[in-house]
Amino acid sequence: MATETHTPQPYEEQSRTEQLYERVRKTGLATAFVYLGIGLFLVWSLFPVYWLVTASLKTRRTLLSFPPHWIPWDMQFANYAALFAQRPEFVTFITNSVIITVVTTVVATFIGACAAYGFTKFEFPYNLDFHLPFYILSTRFMPPIVTIIPLFVIFRDLRLVNTLYGLILVYVMFNIPFSVWMMKGFFEEVPDSLIESAMIDGHTHVGAFFKIALPLVKPGIIAAAIFTMIVTWNELLFAIILAQSTEAMTVPVGLASFITKYSVQWVNMSVAGTIALLPVLVFAFVARDHLVRGFSMGGVEK
Repeated sequence: MATETHTPQPYEEQSRTEQLYERVRKTGLATAFVYLGIGLFLVWSLFPVYWLVTASLKTRRTLLSFPPHWIPWDMQFANYAALFAQRPEFVTFITNSVIITVVTTVVATFIGACAAYGFTKFEFPYNLDFHLPFYILSTRFMPPIVTIIPLFVIFRDLRLVNTLYGLILVYVMFNIPFSVWMMKGFFEEVPDSLIESAMIDGHTHVGAFFKIALPLVKPGIIAAAIFTMIVTWNELLFAIILAQSTEAMTVPVGLASFITKYSVQWVNMSVAGTIALLPVLVFAFVARDHLVRGFSMGGVEK
């Protein structure tokens, strides 16, 4: 029986860069630099949020003073009551945004889940199961400003301008492509054997979709729902063109109304911005575990 001989590898001396890295790693400076970088990034990212919240608790004089007051020692919580006293229609803006966001999120996420399931579990002729998702996503290639004029003309003829139905229809249409593509990867990870087993047990594809596939892709559904919610809640372009009456305006349009040709209502705009920030933060915090799993594409393993 022949024995294998291993030739010894020549010793290679570490370069100066490698030696420096080993020294830094042993002293723990590498970890310190990583945490320092993360800390600086968090400060850079969260400072606008901190400034917005603190600005809502300041007087106009304190807010516009220089040097700036970084900490509002004399907090003006009455600014929140003053906003609704001076602009009572802001309650309508919030109500409209909540209705539009909830309906759009539910409809767009459900349609996206159905489409993603169909593209991954059905066979299409001419390789359309590959091309159709791309065609759907291609509807978002063009800038939204390009479509606003024909949409306005169509909605005007259909009497959907200044209505919540019109905004819901537009937001559903523009959020479906992203919902399809976000959930397509999750449905691809659902084993076909589970669907086939459900079909053998007497379920239809509809039953397999609701009882087998949807529970397994729950993280993806939540991730797509949060993405749709954020986009819909913050959208301004379509809302400012298609909703010009107070009865149909949303929160972003209401925020823009604080900027007039004569002045900028900084305090009221800060208060309104803080209120507009809360729903998304609360929803994302409640669903944070599923959100992390959803964006990491690790909800299901074959």
